[in-house]
Amino acid sequence: MSAPQQVTDCFMIESAIKTLIANGNDPQMVFKAVDIQKNLQTITQPSFTVAAISGKFEPQDNSGNIDENVDVVVTLVVKNLANEEQRRRLIHPMVSYVVQKLHGNDLGLDMEPLTVSGWDDVTSNQHLALALSLFEIKFKTQFTLKPEAAECSYRELLSIGSTFKSETPEHETLAQGEVIFNEVTNESD
Repeated sequence: MSAPQQVTDCFMIESAIKTLIANGNDPQMVFKAVDIQKNLQTITQPSFTVAAISGKFEPQDNSGNIDENVDVVVTLVVKNLANEEQRRRLIHPMVSYVVQKLHGNDLGLDMEPLTVSGWDDVTSNQHLALALSLFEIKFKTQFTLKPEAAECSYRELLSIGSTFKSETPEHETLAQGEVIFNEVTNESD
């Protein structure tokens, strides 16, 4: 088994979910459209969309690593001209299918597995007039943004230097100093 791929941004998570669902359709659960988007434009039904909709950053320490906590929303859309009962008969199994596919799944990425946090029926009156039902399923995950190796070498502040020069054309040095941090001790202890 190969090592998980380092997550560098939320689009990687969206893409991995899209690929899993698009390639994982089984005969009982076929989505005619699988896409990455937040708002529905024109899309074929039944459909599946995914979007990372919010995130929070938490710097870990002086290493430059930053934890990113991400909220991911999957939107499911079905259309059935018969009635709402038939649309609900279609969409509730879809919700269960998506939760089973995604909950606890790290998608082969170096991140915390997706955790389902709930679902909402977001069908509006406009959707009902078009014989559509829309449900959103919410997931959470967390991954660590890590600085590139070249960046790490200059992240640790070792010293600060300053030079003060005169405003005369010769720019004579008036004062100069440097503080080297590993040599500074707290003398008040």
